Amino acid sequence: MPVRETTRNTFAEGSFTVQDEASILVARLLDPKPGELVADTCAAPGTKATHMAELMANRGRIVAMDPQAARLKLVAKAAARLGIGIIEAHVGGVAALAGRWRSKCDRVLVDAPCSNLGVLRRNPDVKWRRTEEDLHRLQEKQKTIISAAASMVKPGGRLVYATCSLEPDENEAVIASLPGYGTQWQPDPPEGFPVQLDAEGFVRLFPHVHGTDGFTAIRLRRTP
Repeated sequence: MPVRETTRNTFAEGSFTVQDEASILVARLLDPKPGELVADTCAAPGTKATHMAELMANRGRIVAMDPQAARLKLVAKAAARLGIGIIEAHVGGVAALAGRWRSKCDRVLVDAPCSNLGVLRRNPDVKWRRTEEDLHRLQEKQKTIISAAASMVKPGGRLVYATCSLEPDENEAVIASLPGYGTQWQPDPPEGFPVQLDAEGFVRLFPHVHGTDGFTAIRLRRTP
């Protein structure tokens, strides 16, 4: 059987999922454990939600939400292909849905909508479609999302904020806007992470250094 056909078959059978190396690190930074209640607040198309489910050995509960119903169906499709049963899909933005799980989640992921400027190595035309006004607009959306997502985390729980962007406006500025940052919320760098974190606790990946997409993320812990 040709290699291409074999690859297609093994993918359909749920043997693997394709992600950039930078994207793979997001779920590992959150580090969800079997049996926990986890939320993925911008879940479509499901690569990170299904990765978290694998890390949890398909035990526990993952609340996957996204405002776009059509794209959210991709999460269920990916979970079915991989034989994952702990992901439940909820249509809607986190600002509208967060109240259902207020202070209940062990871990929450915000893979925020962003400028995607970190993927220029693969999609160089993106730079011609972005303006400074786009960054301001996206930042306001990101601030709303992270504030709502943070309300879902229980005391002692963890929150990961990630973007495929290296822009401070979409990363440091958003984190600094989080109510209680520095007091109620503290950087929570994991031990033994495969990429060295900077002094502020951010994971930063650069195409020319790491051979991945440009990527920024940080893990925060809510004080008990």
